[in-house]
Amino acid sequence: MQQSLTLPLASARAPERAAPARVAIDVMDRGLAAVLAAEMALTPGLALVRPDERADIAVTDRADGAPGRRILSIAAAGEGPLGPRVSTVRSRDARLITAAALLIGAGYRLEAEPTLEVPPIVLPSALTARERQVAELLVEGASNKVIARRLDISVHTAKFHVAAVLEKLGARNRSDAVAIALRDGLVAL
Repeated sequence: MQQSLTLPLASARAPERAAPARVAIDVMDRGLAAVLAAEMALTPGLALVRPDERADIAVTDRADGAPGRRILSIAAAGEGPLGPRVSTVRSRDARLITAAALLIGAGYRLEAEPTLEVPPIVLPSALTARERQVAELLVEGASNKVIARRLDISVHTAKFHVAAVLEKLGARNRSDAVAIALRDGLVAL
């Protein structure tokens, strides 16, 4: 004999300090609908309603929604807001949807984060052959004087090349430049 699972409905719940938000689930994916029903039935502050009962919140993945009540839309990524009474969750995680329903039941409205203009990432230009030699000597711990002797250049020119390496790598100091050069594979040990 197959046992059936009976979930508590809004009309069967014991009264709490504040009346629980009455939730109707109208989701096309039957598996998700069942998981949502189980999750919400076990969540204090939420109560499931029968299809013929009035609900405070409609959880749906349909575009038409339900007029006259607050709607928690389970939208796909890229879908925009559906109206002033609609809160949108871009997830199919039952716990996240349940948490969103709790917030809506408490009087909040979920809004998408404003899109921020992100400046393009400017990658450091590649090091010249000489700057790569300087970076290799920095990894060895060479001072400007040692770099000048090894590369047969003046100390002033060595300082110039070290400064160029630091700038191109976005390093704060010589140690930082060594760490970045090693991390990015610009020099080998």
